[in-house]
Amino acid sequence: MDENNRTETWHQSLQAVLNALNQTLHGAIPCPGESSASTAGATRGGHAGRNDNAYMYILFVMTLFAATVGSLILGYTRSRKVDKRSDPYHVYIKNRVSMI
Repeated sequence: MDENNRTETWHQSLQAVLNALNQTLHGAIPCPGESSASTAGATRGGHAGRNDNAYMYILFVMTLFAATVGSLILGYTRSRKVDKRSDPYHVYIKNRVSMI
């Protein structure tokens, strides 16, 4: 079981990016162009809060909502196209034109 798979390195790099993003959001690492005096009051002292990952939860819920709404809109528009082709009036016009 000492195999080195690709998901482990991917997981480590993703974890490093998320840690850096988390530290930047909490003010531990100053953003480029930001002075250290303005971030001194913004730091929280390194205490892990109860709602530290709340923004990730909100982002996850918004992504699920967007995917649901997008699939509903796509399904509705495709079903309307199918209905137009099988509409009895259009079938009648098509048969009528072919008779002429």
